[in-house]
Amino acid sequence: MDGFQRWQMGGFKRVGDHEDHYTVRLVECMREIRRERNIALVPRYQHTEPSDEMLQGQGDPAHAPRIDMVIAWDFVEDDAYLSIECKRLAPGTLARLYVVTGIDKFVRGYYGAKAGTGAMVGYVIDGTSDALLHGINAHVEKAPRMGSSHALVPADPIGWLNNVFSSNHARSASLQAIRITHLFFDMRGI
Repeated sequence: MDGFQRWQMGGFKRVGDHEDHYTVRLVECMREIRRERNIALVPRYQHTEPSDEMLQGQGDPAHAPRIDMVIAWDFVEDDAYLSIECKRLAPGTLARLYVVTGIDKFVRGYYGAKAGTGAMVGYVIDGTSDALLHGINAHVEKAPRMGSSHALVPADPIGWLNNVFSSNHARSASLQAIRITHLFFDMRGI
């Protein structure tokens, strides 16, 4: 949350309005705070998650999933990180893409295959949180691997951020279930 506030106080400086333009700045603001406060958590931009097959030389690493950011907490254990996918968010097409190119990648195990938790950041560029929640859940209910049991539900605020949601997802038998925390950051009018 502090990284977003720092970025906001700096006037949301960025090169463009693509999600990568937002995410790289958010990660850098988080890194600045980490250095200032000597925090052990390490934010990283665009982390590759190779499969076991890729690591054993049996799969092409060019096809490894690339998650928008991770927050690592251990320098010894390679898998000690939280995967975070970031999406621009508005009613309609962007709400659908939030589901099919975001949530569904966690459900399929493309992101966070070895994890029981993950997160998504929604950069809200239009719409209210209620309209976005309704639109996202409508797409979740129609998604082949999901349904109403996978819907986003309100969660406790985190610091000053009230637009926090969570969703729980059963996955294939070879993967453990995953809980995704969804953080909606208001980018309207910037």
